[in-house]
Formats: sequence, C-alpha cells, structure tokens
Amino acid sequence: MSGRRDRRHGALHLLAGLAGGFAAGTIPTGELVTRALTGRKLSDLGDGKAGSSNVARSVGWKAGALVLALDALKAYAPATLARVNGAGNNEVAAIGVSAMCGHIAVVKGRGAASALGAAFAMDPAMMAIGCVPLVGGSVLHHHAEAVTVTALSLPVISLALHRSPRRALGPLLLITVLFAARLRGSPGASLPDSPEVLRNRFLLDRDER
Repeated sequence: MSGRRDRRHGALHLLAGLAGGFAAGTIPTGELVTRALTGRKLSDLGDGKAGSSNVARSVGWKAGALVLALDALKAYAPATLARVNGAGNNEVAAIGVSAMCGHIAVVKGRGAASALGAAFAMDPAMMAIGCVPLVGGSVLHHHAEAVTVTALSLPVISLALHRSPRRALGPLLLITVLFAARLRGSPGASLPDSPEVLRNRFLLDRDER
C-alpha cells in the first residue's frame, strides 16, 4: 500500500509540475515588456512575432535581452523547482518542455528562449558546452543557424558527458518540440510546400521562401 501511495503521490507532483510549467510558458513576456516600455502592442511592431528578436528590433536590444531572459526563466524556474523538490531527470525535462509548449501554443512564439531555459535546467554542464556554438553563431549574426546547431548537438553532448542514454531523451524531446514549432511556422502560415521552404523553416526559422 505504501508503494502504491508513493507512486500516486509522485504522479500528482509530476502532473502539478507539468501544469505549472505550461502555465508559466503562457505568460506573454514580450507583449508585457513592450506595452510597459512603449504602450503599444508587440503584434503591431516589426514582424509581429512574439519573441525577443522582434522586441530587440522594435523596442531596443535591452528590452530584447530582458524578454530573452524572462522567456528562458519561464522554463528554467518550474523545472529547477521540481528538481529541488526531488524530481528526477526525466521529470525535470518534461516540465521544462511543458513550459515550451505553453509558450508555443498560447503566446505563439517559436520557443527557442524557453528551450534554452529548459536545457539549462536539464543539465547545466551540457548547456554550458552547447552555448559555445550558440554564442559564436549569434555574434556572427547567424543566430537562427546557431540555435539549430546547438539544439541538434545537445543529445550528443549529453552522451559525451557520460550521461545515461535515458538522460539524452530530454534533449531529444526538446529539439523535437522546437523544430516542430519551426516547421509549423507563424500563425496562419501554410505547411512547407517545397524543399526551399522546408530548409528556411528548419534551418533559418523563416516563413518566407
């Protein structure tokens, strides 16, 4: 009876963590920061996208950096809180990804910044190494490509750090959600209908041809 009760208790904690992560992901940080600083809707500025890149172009790099940090925190905080409360690696990964899903489904963002926070919560050492191509590519003004390379490298880095193969499932789930959001495109965009559009969506995170 005790074992069954413990499993039920653990399942309830996981469900609460997943719900909390998803709810955190739905906070429209870009919209809130833009309204606070300009009084305008983010959807009316730049390309209308909800992420930190549009905020940086439309409002300023400091505002963009703040949105980037807050979007990452939306996934990092609930996942790390779960770890502090005794959650295992797979549970932490699931909660971080649930925050990404909340951001993608409700805020209509692509989820890259939330993926960054989720990855740091999953494995800080893995993400510290993964940040090398991410930062390098961004400095060279190839941010979208750098995100692609970094995301694809995370499971490999995890295994190279002698993590168990099961622990690499978290990064695999993360990149699956991230690239699914890219391939979906912006709200209202059609599905990729040519190799060129597919390449732009997957590698460059662009809707257009």
